[in-house]
Amino acid sequence: MLGSLDLFEEFMPHGMCYQWRPDILWLNVFSDVVIAFAYFFIPFALIYFLRKRGKVPFTGVIYMFCVFIFACGITHVMSIFTVWTGHYALQGTIKAFTALASAATAIMLYPVMPKLLALRSPTELEATNISLQEQIEQRKTSEAQSIKLQGDLARLGRITTVGQMATGLAHELNQPLLAISACTDTAVLRAKKTSNDAVLFDCLDDIQAETQRAGAIIRALRQFISNKASAWTSVDLNDLVDQAVRLMSGEARNADVQIVVNNGKVPEVIADSVQIAQVLVNLIRNAVEAISERVDTVANNDNIITISTTFDDEMVFVEVRDTGPGLASGIDPFKAFETNKVEGLGVGLSISRDIIESHGGKIEYKRLSGEGASFTFSVPKTLSVNRA
Repeated sequence: MLGSLDLFEEFMPHGMCYQWRPDILWLNVFSDVVIAFAYFFIPFALIYFLRKRGKVPFTGVIYMFCVFIFACGITHVMSIFTVWTGHYALQGTIKAFTALASAATAIMLYPVMPKLLALRSPTELEATNISLQEQIEQRKTSEAQSIKLQGDLARLGRITTVGQMATGLAHELNQPLLAISACTDTAVLRAKKTSNDAVLFDCLDDIQAETQRAGAIIRALRQFISNKASAWTSVDLNDLVDQAVRLMSGEARNADVQIVVNNGKVPEVIADSVQIAQVLVNLIRNAVEAISERVDTVANNDNIITISTTFDDEMVFVEVRDTGPGLASGIDPFKAFETNKVEGLGVGLSISRDIIESHGGKIEYKRLSGEGASFTFSVPKTLSVNRA
């Protein structure tokens, strides 16, 4: 039977096995000292790393490694101690503790191995970082383009609105000026037959002269507006749709309206990108405002604007479809100053029609069955109109 375990029972020291040869003895002792020093240093380095780094995955496994490695260091210290003393029971006890620590570490490591394998390698992380940087640069470029387009649209919108109003006013004023001129001519003829008043003739001459000058100013204004220059380039309508949607996303979100884009693969066209973008923004804004006017908008939860791009042999088409109430009957959506909005000049769709027609295309309105409206405009794949 085994007797009671005496940790400090003396046996023959291990140095006897080396026959006390200095070269063999000190080779083993020096090796154990170096190994023990390394085993003591590694756990402290790992703990220092965990303290400084903060939250690290698999912290429990790392702490268990520290215990296991430190126990290995003590085992090597005991190997040095037993060279001159025979306390093998104490050495065996320390080895048993090291064995338990190593087994516990292996058991804890096994279930986390799939998670460790799932961690990305430095090469993958670097590739992901490069991809993220490229996406950030693309987003910055896209945002810069959107900001520039927004500024261009704002300026063009003001200029075009003023131009449209000036054209309308010029047309409307031209008629009474012609009537004034004709009435003045008649008055001069009658005055020559019935009166010799020089002052009267001077007044009539002044009226004729001022009327002719006003007509000349109006003709010059219309000529200036009609000769406005445009920047014609190769344009991807899908890109313009995406930019217009980004510009209008805030207004749509505030109105609880969802914008769905169904871009087809369409060819590029030659067009003024800012003007076409103005048409898109105008149509989307009208659709958002139309849906907002519905009294059952929230209840139905179908506040959707759908934008689609298609093409045929000659034209590229863009449709903006909404689930609003549609236009009131008897209203021509493309007639200037005619609108069913409480606020608004009624020139937006008229301007849009002029822009699309200047590109050689058409814009059409269609009331959908049930509720909703559809505006579709087209741009030729090959431009064949005067760009002046």
